[in-house]
Amino acid sequence: TEIYTLSLHDALPIFLALGCAAKHDPAAGGPPPETYENALLDLATGFAAKEGCSCIFVSGRDEDVCRSYLRVNPDVAKIKVDHQAKRVTSKALGMKKTSAVWVSKEEGCVLE
Repeated sequence: TEIYTLSLHDALPIFLALGCAAKHDPAAGGPPPETYENALLDLATGFAAKEGCSCIFVSGRDEDVCRSYLRVNPDVAKIKVDHQAKRVTSKALGMKKTSAVWVSKEEGCVLE
């Protein structure tokens, strides 16, 4: 899990900086791929919610330490922590919201 966490943490700023999105060729037919704006927000909020939940509820780290760990450039996703429900909700640019919740010691946190 730690290798995945580190590689995703490194990849997100690169994705944001490069604006990685597939180009759609209308001549090829089929529906267009998810747009860059939507993919960016899904990735940013999913990453922040899942990693924030894992950092706080699985690793047992301090919330401020986890917020610092989650900060990427550009810092588009903010987290809200519900300690009673063991849930972290991330919101990006007021347009996209994703939550992750702690399930069990064996499963850790999962995206909802």
